[in-house]
Amino acid sequence: MANLVTTFQSVVTAPVNYVLMRGLLSAARRVLPYFNGTVPGDLQVSGGSASVKWRRIDNLALSTIALGEVASPAFGMGRSASTPTITDITKAVAKYGNFFYPSEEVDLFNINSKSAALLDTLGENAGASLNALARNEFGNATNIRIGAGVATITACVTAMSTTDIKYAVNKLNVKSAMKMFPMGTGTDKVTSSTIRASYFGICHPDVEEDIRLMTGFLGVEQYGSNLETLVGEFGAVNGVRFAATEISTINTSGGTTSAAGFRGSTNILNDIYNTYIYGKEAVGTVGLGGQFTDMPMVGGPETAGQSAIELISVPPSQASVANPYGEVGVLSWKAWHATKILNENWIWKLRTLSADI
Repeated sequence: MANLVTTFQSVVTAPVNYVLMRGLLSAARRVLPYFNGTVPGDLQVSGGSASVKWRRIDNLALSTIALGEVASPAFGMGRSASTPTITDITKAVAKYGNFFYPSEEVDLFNINSKSAALLDTLGENAGASLNALARNEFGNATNIRIGAGVATITACVTAMSTTDIKYAVNKLNVKSAMKMFPMGTGTDKVTSSTIRASYFGICHPDVEEDIRLMTGFLGVEQYGSNLETLVGEFGAVNGVRFAATEISTINTSGGTTSAAGFRGSTNILNDIYNTYIYGKEAVGTVGLGGQFTDMPMVGGPETAGQSAIELISVPPSQASVANPYGEVGVLSWKAWHATKILNENWIWKLRTLSADI
């Protein structure tokens, strides 16, 4: 896991006969939406446990019988109390991290912003790593619809359709899933439209292009000015507001169909894309000693400031028994993290192909 930065040559080409610019080119920043709408929580430091528990009190049965008149005062007045149904969900937290060994040459031979750039890279790595862990928990969703409702991915011969989205939304509605976003109205000052109360969807950028072609799709640029948009959000359709991220999972050559015109290595080895549609509080995320954000983000140094991630910088000047000349420092991040699906009824996984462009 450690990356040893021993000399300036291993980081930046030796600055001989070149003029190094004072700034550095930015590393790529990935869209990280898998914390959106999750239940953020923190496990207390020195709390005596490495596990966290969520508790849900289920809805009571409907009260449809009229109360009779009280004949005489008595304990309970002849009424029967309800007993709430309580569901406990637990998940153990685990520790994750990554680090560099920068040597003194990083500062001696390179521009002063090198260490800051390395910390930026670690911040991006932290956010992307923890979002990938959250994404992996999303993959454990048990409610699955394969494109067009076929039984197996090997029989899937279609990209995502409006019917697939309607199916998932209908199932969430039937289970009383909570909407992620309230209804948004358009305005008379811009060309905008009303958006109904919506769930949240996460898909791959390849699938984004399929969704944009759907009947009824409303691009994010057509939202009313009274609506706040999210990182990576590109539009809404059929009661779902979607964000696209390149870390969304693909089962490469997962389909063995004979459908032409879809992405994959060959016409009989199509890629299967996983898209998630879910409601509020369907998933929980927890860190040790700090709350993980419940909003999407872009990987970068700000990622660490939004969640329970600790960035550590020990400069090379600090000598020790293991580092007698003070030549090697440490740049690292660490975090305790856990993600858990809290309500299986409120999350659906759609598995489809994506049309080739």
